[in-house]
Amino acid sequence: MLKDHYPDFDDEKLYRRARLVTSAVIAKIHTIDWTVELLKTDTLLAGMRINWYGFLGKKFKDLFGHICGPILSGLVGLKKPRDHGIPYSLTEEFVSVYRMHCLLPDKLILRDIKSTKPAYECPPVQEEVPMEKMVGKEGEKRLPKIGMEQMLVSMGHQACGALTLWNYPSWMRNLVAHDVNGDDRPNPVDMAALEIYRDRERGVARYNEFRRNLLMIPISKWEDLTEDQEVVEALREVYGNNVEKLDLLVGLHAEKKIKGFAISETAFFIFLLIASRRLEADRFFTTNFNSKTYTERGLEWVNKTETLKDVIDRHFPEMTRKWMRCSSAFSVWDSAPDRTTYIPLYLRPAR
Repeated sequence: MLKDHYPDFDDEKLYRRARLVTSAVIAKIHTIDWTVELLKTDTLLAGMRINWYGFLGKKFKDLFGHICGPILSGLVGLKKPRDHGIPYSLTEEFVSVYRMHCLLPDKLILRDIKSTKPAYECPPVQEEVPMEKMVGKEGEKRLPKIGMEQMLVSMGHQACGALTLWNYPSWMRNLVAHDVNGDDRPNPVDMAALEIYRDRERGVARYNEFRRNLLMIPISKWEDLTEDQEVVEALREVYGNNVEKLDLLVGLHAEKKIKGFAISETAFFIFLLIASRRLEADRFFTTNFNSKTYTERGLEWVNKTETLKDVIDRHFPEMTRKWMRCSSAFSVWDSAPDRTTYIPLYLRPAR
């Protein structure tokens, strides 16, 4: 698109502008599409759109631009970044709460996209492929044979796992890692253990102290964390009666969730802070969010793209017309489009 409208741009200039545009589209999709599926409530839907567009909404901002400050016009387009005295960065706490490997399945259910089934019906299963065969060198060889279209339809019709205890993908417990040359390392990695080790090694606060740092009420007994007695007994077996020893990730997965939330309330506090900070502290969403930086056509591209469905539609319009029934690509694709009736990915039962 940029090459068509700016034929005088050389390869480097095209690449730099395209990278900016694509990064902004990803940030926007993350803000107003992905996050509102992860936290499926009307309040969060409104809140994340306000983050991007402000209380006055998209139509007003499209017509008049960012003229009323962050509350009325949103964080994107501020005259200058607001970093609250700390240089822009993503915190260790954010890295710790954003560990969502439980969403991943143990096998990929490939769908037959050449099926003659009526539009919007779930395409029949063609093959169930263990995830071990979809990662690493073997995965690199297999993916081109499957093709992007079949991969999208297959993943769109497969619900992810729940972010809860005892739901970690088994293939990630024995993951073959690669060195800088792309060769297999001799010792497989247990990602579940590594995630706990990483938080301890880097000094991230354990669950109770983490909540105190966020001005949240800490737990005083295991029953404060969850009503599931099986979980309570397991925690007591591992940690005894000392709730202060509870590792952050274990606590996040054990914590009883707010209705509609795929993540815990503790993780949500960090999400809320960083989601806003990512927009307000980055000059490419504030000072330099303009046509001079992105080009006029590039900025228009960002403003007109709302969802991942918009992106997929540009490449595979017939595919989305036939197989995607829902309004968001982050929902299960054969679910109804009405927000009040369909079952989001994360509310499907865990394995």
